[in-house]
Amino acid sequence: MSRKLLTVLFCVLPAAAQEAPLNFAGLISGTIKGDDGSSIAGAYLSLQLQPPYPNSRSVQTEWTAQTGSDGSFQFDRLNSGSYRLCSYVPHGVWLNPCAWGLHPPMFTLSGTQPVATVTLTLKKGAAVPIRINDPGQLLSQYESKSPGADLLIGVASDSRVFLPALTISRDGGGRNHQIVIPFDSTVNLVVFSPQFQLSSGGVPLPKASIKIPITVPSGRQPPIVTLQVTGRNTL
Repeated sequence: MSRKLLTVLFCVLPAAAQEAPLNFAGLISGTIKGDDGSSIAGAYLSLQLQPPYPNSRSVQTEWTAQTGSDGSFQFDRLNSGSYRLCSYVPHGVWLNPCAWGLHPPMFTLSGTQPVATVTLTLKKGAAVPIRINDPGQLLSQYESKSPGADLLIGVASDSRVFLPALTISRDGGGRNHQIVIPFDSTVNLVVFSPQFQLSSGGVPLPKASIKIPITVPSGRQPPIVTLQVTGRNTL
């Protein structure tokens, strides 16, 4: 066999082995419900394969899906191994178990147990409304259109992941945000804007990042956090 042919074989065979599919096809399916028993439709799911990974550079480690109208979901053609399931519900009041230390479900698929069925129950959180008054419409004029013209609002979860507040609506006088946090826990709402000047209750806020502690007792309505854009900082 010529040296050139040997060189070609040594290059092709490892690549073929790398691209060969794993001899396993696992399945994880189930439903997502709230802790009040309701089915949750339209929830986004993230299924994550936990290390150690199979010996393949091309192995997939994360899958996404969305629940149907009855809260059902399914992941198929999975590799053997251990998995973690996370769920995010946009415009809802349900807490992502992976973000808030709520012990997200774990599953193990193997040759003897290639299928797992689960009912994931999400805990209800407190939807904190945030009103940004902007009478001069400075946000719409400058935000994301000039360097540093951003207004960052959100919370740091138990897993130390920053969760931005969701924009609910906009109007001529400002906009409305919402952030979902656990009941009976103090969470710091982070507000950061190097360019926009803000105030709360008529008191100017510092230019640097500020933290507003929020606690919502069980059974109570969340407080409305109101901030006002009063001007722009000169950079």
